[in-house]
Amino acid sequence: MGAGSTGCRVAIVADDLTGALDAAAPFAARGADARVVIALEALDDALSDWEGTWPEVIAVNTESRHLSAGQAAERVARATRCLARTAPTTWFKKVDSTLRGQVVAECIAMREATGHPLLLAPAVPAQGRLVRDAAVWVDGVPLAESAYRFDARSPPLLGPLDRAFGAEGMRLFHHAGHGMALPAGDCVADAESDQDLAILYDTLLRAGAPRLLAGAAGLATAMAQRCFGRLQACPRPLGSIRRVLYAVGSRSPRAGEQLAVLCDQAPSIPVLQALAGGVPELPGAVVVLIPGVPPASGLQEITAEDVAYAMAEGVAAVTRAWSNDGEELLFLTGGDIAMAALSRLGVRSISVEAEWSPGVALGFLDGDPARRVMTKAGGFGKASLLARLHRQLSAGLGAG
Repeated sequence: MGAGSTGCRVAIVADDLTGALDAAAPFAARGADARVVIALEALDDALSDWEGTWPEVIAVNTESRHLSAGQAAERVARATRCLARTAPTTWFKKVDSTLRGQVVAECIAMREATGHPLLLAPAVPAQGRLVRDAAVWVDGVPLAESAYRFDARSPPLLGPLDRAFGAEGMRLFHHAGHGMALPAGDCVADAESDQDLAILYDTLLRAGAPRLLAGAAGLATAMAQRCFGRLQACPRPLGSIRRVLYAVGSRSPRAGEQLAVLCDQAPSIPVLQALAGGVPELPGAVVVLIPGVPPASGLQEITAEDVAYAMAEGVAAVTRAWSNDGEELLFLTGGDIAMAALSRLGVRSISVEAEWSPGVALGFLDGDPARRVMTKAGGFGKASLLARLHRQLSAGLGAG
């Protein structure tokens, strides 16, 4: 990935927004100009604006996590064709580390669109997601035995990955790692540590032949370390932020724990319920927004789309009521909620600044450094995460 490249250095295709940001964040943290286009429909216009001065890392969200295999594959192929104009040095397919979504269909579609052999390595050891014998393990147990297997909206792919791809007609060789040479064809790689992923990427570089890389934040971090070096200085301080909205829409038990700890340690923060409707005219500098429950006379059956719509309307109402002076921060938990909220605000792209914490990307909206945003997939982070963030913000907010 030499500095003389005329195109972008890394092009990333992800099936949801938090995934796109997670994959871009390790590069941004090492000084790369990394930008995420929040929707496939905005990609052409964004690339036209950036023509000739490509960001070093470009990621796009295809919003295909919950689509059928055929629909997801078509959107990934379309994104890849569109990004080809940037002449990326490396292609990266972001996949969910717990294998939710159309992992097989999307990887095959992007492999066909790029013409490069696939190297699949979805491990994220820092978050307890490992790959052993071509199968994902989470927090010490096989994915098939973990709580993630109960995801109602997007059940994960269970069992060995080479077997799953083989069932769709694509042979994946199993690469056990340990510094061994990569198979010549498509392969899935074991990894149980960050060092394993670093060795894997070094092995790829020594081989010299182009590959389509597919993985999650673990592989993205290994790439970023080799391509852009060590972590840079900290991003802009959070103490300059004057207003914050914590929009916690994920149904993950971990997200609920994080919210409970925040409310316990900062009980004065108002908690608004999006499904109940209505936002105070002066919502305050610090607000928590949750789905809540609708009025008794309201909807009887609440869908995920209903929740996303209500949360997006709540985010829009709160931010509209805020004054325009100084910096503000949106903290959005849950990929569907983040996507709905940012779409409602008319956002097209996010300039990624850093990874504030593992799985928590920090950036700003549409080139405006005063409109800052953090996103987090629901299942990541310690229970104290939101409370820790709030303590960092409190100097600027003037709130306890």
